[in-house]
Amino acid sequence: MQAFFACFPNFLMLNTVNNKTLTLRKTPLVSTMNGLVTRSIRGSEMNISHENLISLENVRHSALLRQASGYIELAEFNMAPDREVSKPAQKLLRTAIQLLDRLSVTEKSNGNAIALRAEALRALCQFSDALPYFQQAVTDNPKSMTSWLGFGWCLKRLGRLPEAINVLTRGIDLCGDDPILAYNLSCYHSLAGNVPAAIEYLTKAISSDDRFRSLTSCESDFDPIRNDPRFVAVIGQPV
Repeated sequence: MQAFFACFPNFLMLNTVNNKTLTLRKTPLVSTMNGLVTRSIRGSEMNISHENLISLENVRHSALLRQASGYIELAEFNMAPDREVSKPAQKLLRTAIQLLDRLSVTEKSNGNAIALRAEALRALCQFSDALPYFQQAVTDNPKSMTSWLGFGWCLKRLGRLPEAINVLTRGIDLCGDDPILAYNLSCYHSLAGNVPAAIEYLTKAISSDDRFRSLTSCESDFDPIRNDPRFVAVIGQPV
């Protein structure tokens, strides 16, 4: 392109003498040169579009995803569990969703874009709106622990506890005995009155990471079984 346009003005100057424009006769040579110039310009434009458009769109896509992820992370960093979402956090989360809205139709169906939108909606406590995105996220990536966790979280807060238990159980089957999933599943079983299952998954969580033991003291989900000897035994001694 640069080499071509460097010589292109010299060709135009053939038509100008003393600031007067002269019309070249339409000889076969002139017609051929005009055709070559037109095809060269159009061809160069097509080459640029074909070679660079996809990579430019990929860069734009990745940048929007990174920005949206950053806004969600910043919002959640400033949020307290089981408290109303603050106005600054709401603004950050809505900005993340607006960034995701700028993706093309194809890009919006990307697994990362789906998971980010699901998480932003969950953090905004728009649980019903988040559910279909979490469902799509775990379908696209069955090994995504965070998507299974968010899926179950939304179901639980919508009062659909049996479904939340089923979802986290499937998540553990596919992701392995992840301690975070096991801990949350233990909480759900406790709320449902399934003491043996609650003890089983709490034991797995603490076995993988002993820090979960200390969380039980302030976890209200364990209140239904807090005085059960089996629960006391699990949190009171090394597993």
